[in-house]
Amino acid sequence: MDAKVLDGRDLATELVREARVDAAEDRFFTNRANMDMADRVISIVATVLVAACVCALLAHVLFV
Repeated sequence: MDAKVLDGRDLATELVREARVDAAEDRFFTNRANMDMADRVISIVATVLVAACVCALLAHVLFV
């Protein structure tokens, strides 16, 4: 009977270990997706800012 209890404990331990690994992978991919989205937002904001600066410089050169 002790052997079955130990097997059950080993099984439970393995299931918990797998659940933790799965949760860690989910967190990794979620963080990765959030970082990718942040990178996109930053690049769009930087592009708009650079475009605005170029337009302002061009207007200054042409009209002043």
